[in-house]
Amino acid sequence: MKNWLVVANASRARVLEESDNGNGYVHVADMVHPESRQKGLALGRDRAGHVQGTGHGLGSTEYLPRTDPREREHEQFARELAATLNAGVAGGRCAGLLLVCSNPFLGRLKGALSEHARKAVLRTVASDYTSLTEAELAQQVGRAPGALREHRT
Repeated sequence: MKNWLVVANASRARVLEESDNGNGYVHVADMVHPESRQKGLALGRDRAGHVQGTGHGLGSTEYLPRTDPREREHEQFARELAATLNAGVAGGRCAGLLLVCSNPFLGRLKGALSEHARKAVLRTVASDYTSLTEAELAQQVGRAPGALREHRT
């Protein structure tokens, strides 16, 4: 059972595992959530806050939206990614987690993790490294043998 490196932002995530020889990573999962990149107006089905209906007073009522549509998509993607991580930890496929995520998304992801997965978090880094290659990522994370095991948050 090895540690997983999670590199994510609100629209893309890579879940990587240390390779057997310790010189790189093996892909566990690649996730993309294009809705997180869309503008809020493109995500809404109706005009924001409007109630549709044919009864008395339903056609002209307007409410302010409680949550921005983009924020909802970011939350949804955090829950999807957390479900993958929760399953990996609960299923014994992952011993520990190193989370490298953009700053607002890091908090959403940590909040969506199960208690068991939260205890498996070894280290967090609030940076967006999703555009880096695996070699650049290893350099940025400080990839020495066992680097994913050394730190505790």
